[in-house]
Amino acid sequence: MEENKRNLNESIIAIRVELQNSKIKKSGKNTYAGFDYYELADFLPKLNELMLKESVNDIFKIENEEATLTLIKASESQVYKMPFVLFETPINTKYDSKTGEVRQVKSMQDIQYLGALNTYYKRYLYLNAFGITDGEVIDGMDNENLDVKPQNKTTYGKITPKQLELLQKTYTGDNLKKLLEVNNIEKLEDMPMKKASEIIGKIIEKQKGEEK
Repeated sequence: MEENKRNLNESIIAIRVELQNSKIKKSGKNTYAGFDYYELADFLPKLNELMLKESVNDIFKIENEEATLTLIKASESQVYKMPFVLFETPINTKYDSKTGEVRQVKSMQDIQYLGALNTYYKRYLYLNAFGITDGEVIDGMDNENLDVKPQNKTTYGKITPKQLELLQKTYTGDNLKKLLEVNNIEKLEDMPMKKASEIIGKIIEKQKGEEK
């Protein structure tokens, strides 16, 4: 059957098969979980070629808290949707080992994060529409914050005097006991510097919220 004689559903199926046979490579890497994934740039150029061949157009947009990808051929259309959530720009905790100062700064500019979210939603809608398998992404997610196993206390260095002083003021009694149990340490002096920085960052964030 000639490409322009196919209906939209037949064209989508044809594109899926040709895309699958094109052996596109995954360039995205999750170094923490150790898996690769497709970035938008990995498959979009080939996908554009195949959509041109099949006379299929696409429209991506975000409005009314919803991201949509519409595939169009002649008078037919198919719409793929997913809820859109505008998350706040991620915050990084910066620790100065010399002064003991802990600061929270945005990981990127707000407009950069908005662009990253746009690409993220667009990528997943294409994966869904054209049946592109991206591997065990959920199983490979970073669950570091859920880890309560014993940590290597020498990996990130010992807690600094400034950190220790702040935690001693903040945690006493049952709260201190719970903190030690969760981190599998006998005393605050045993806490790794990285973990202390994370806890102090949360303390600062909580204090800022109470001040508002």
